[in-house]
Amino acid sequence: MPQPIKVSSNTFLLKSDQNQPLTTSWFDPEFWQSQKALTGTGTGRGEVWFINSEFGRFVIRRYRRGGLIAKFNKRGFLFTGQQNTRPWLELSLLEHMRNLNLPVPKPIGGLYTLKKGFYKAELLTETIDHAEDLFDLIKSDKKDQIAWQEVGKVIKHFHTSGIYHSDLNCHNIMIDKQGKVWVIDFDKCEQRTPDPSWMQSNIDRLKRSLDKESGKFSNFYVSEKQWQAFLEGYHG
Repeated sequence: MPQPIKVSSNTFLLKSDQNQPLTTSWFDPEFWQSQKALTGTGTGRGEVWFINSEFGRFVIRRYRRGGLIAKFNKRGFLFTGQQNTRPWLELSLLEHMRNLNLPVPKPIGGLYTLKKGFYKAELLTETIDHAEDLFDLIKSDKKDQIAWQEVGKVIKHFHTSGIYHSDLNCHNIMIDKQGKVWVIDFDKCEQRTPDPSWMQSNIDRLKRSLDKESGKFSNFYVSEKQWQAFLEGYHG
């Protein structure tokens, strides 16, 4: 479990990597920019910043709300206890998955700040070096090098370990230069008893994400043969 550190009356650090000298500044992109360590930004379920520092290579993710409510409240979440906060839940799940030797990013820490019964939060994880997401690989000239059977095997490993990914899509699966498959972004994900129904719905979600991107980008295409290779890997 992450180690909670009270920084002020309304600010709390959650520390997963006990070897890092974690401070609130580590969750501030402007701090890293002043250190000339900010190397890029991205988007996903939250705002994302990439850090290359003397302490290591990290990703900051700022939790944001989705859906209609985001028009009125972009970052505030109702506070119902520290162990129900988004960073606590995600860090705890990442620590658990690392103990199971699942290929996920190393958790570093989290930060949340309280105000009038709501909190805002950030997460810090270690970068997966020399890796690209499945979306970018499919669009690139490396698409024929994707080991779809291996991707299927890895997703099955998560499922048989009881890990439900609430947003399994082609942006949250990464492959590094050694061909190792990783899974990222575990906000709102959870441990479940393995069951064919949710496991199949997870696979269906991934397939829908591939079909959706295929309809949006002319250079994004997954053949039936490639998808069958994924299924062969998944079903063993």
